[in-house]
Amino acid sequence: VTLVRHGQSTFRIPNVTSEKRVTLVRHGESTWNREGRIQGSSDFSLLTDKGEGQAEITRKMLQGQHFDVGFRSPLARASRTAEVIWSSRTSQLFDLWELREIDLYSFQGLLKEEGKATYGDAYATWKVDPANFEIDGHFPVHELWQRGAECWVAILKAEANDVLVVGHSGMNQAMIATALGLGPEYFRRLPQSNCGLTTIAFSPSPGGEPATVILEQLNQTPAPPLIKGENKAQNRGVLICCTEPDDSSEHLGRLAAAVSSMLRDECVSEFIYWCDDGDENATSASSSSLARDVAASLNRPLISTQSAATGSLSSHILLDRLYTTAGTTVMFARPQSIGSIVSCALQIGPPLEGLMLGARMRRGGITVIDFDSTGGTIEKTSIACINYTGHLG
Repeated sequence: VTLVRHGQSTFRIPNVTSEKRVTLVRHGESTWNREGRIQGSSDFSLLTDKGEGQAEITRKMLQGQHFDVGFRSPLARASRTAEVIWSSRTSQLFDLWELREIDLYSFQGLLKEEGKATYGDAYATWKVDPANFEIDGHFPVHELWQRGAECWVAILKAEANDVLVVGHSGMNQAMIATALGLGPEYFRRLPQSNCGLTTIAFSPSPGGEPATVILEQLNQTPAPPLIKGENKAQNRGVLICCTEPDDSSEHLGRLAAAVSSMLRDECVSEFIYWCDDGDENATSASSSSLARDVAASLNRPLISTQSAATGSLSSHILLDRLYTTAGTTVMFARPQSIGSIVSCALQIGPPLEGLMLGARMRRGGITVIDFDSTGGTIEKTSIACINYTGHLG
């Protein structure tokens, strides 16, 4: 599914004269990631062996994809990641200083426990309200968002249709958010894993308006997004895309097995198939076949649900169910429903005029919504990934 953003935002994305697709990648695991040290825009951290391996996996994930040009942060951990991914490509790879990680000033270099002990209230603000975090007379997240918008200006003016950008967690979040017209309050709500990749497409808009922006995929990672023992969220929604099946029962069997393997170690409270009101019976029956086969493979009952509500009301009903059900809820739904749920989770649905949906999600693709584990409100919801397809081959 794609989230499509038209129109203006605080950080204005320039128009483009041709179709462009940009792939954002975060660097692999670094030495300071492993140590739990605050990196910011410092340049003392290097890739670990694990980070080198993640970069190599990402290189293989992208080896069949053409890039006209590449941009990278000049910080060593991102620069090395880009070097591994770029490999033997002959097109140009540019350093872009604005792509560096968030500037955290006096925080940089501290272990997280040291930051908590030394800065007290300021560190607490950094953890719970980063958009309003201030240090050394700076508001780092606001500065990062401004720099993210500046990066788009440099990247989108390049004479290229397919672009690779290798950066950092915070910077990539800022670029994704500014492209979608979302402000600094969305920091940490669009997490970027080590070597996670995100694809954004830009299309020309008439009359000099900002480009139309399509988020095609978010945080496609070298490792699966569902790993036993690593769900730190209290409640989680796992959305599986159901679209029209291939006619081959053998193909459906392989697809169901691939999805089942992703869910086998997840502590699932409910398996739900959501049928949109107004779906024709034949369409509903065929699109639910994946849900039935996966539930049967895992020996779990499948709850089929249909609502008379439509549009944003239906999406809010779905989101409320995911939010209030303890543990992990697996929901099989059509692309439009998944996109609407994600929009509602991020509060970027119908209340903001200009958000539209498209259907580019792959059948069996996984979208993960994590709800805050500290008793926070829905405003703390984060999207761990959209349209993850690594299990589908």
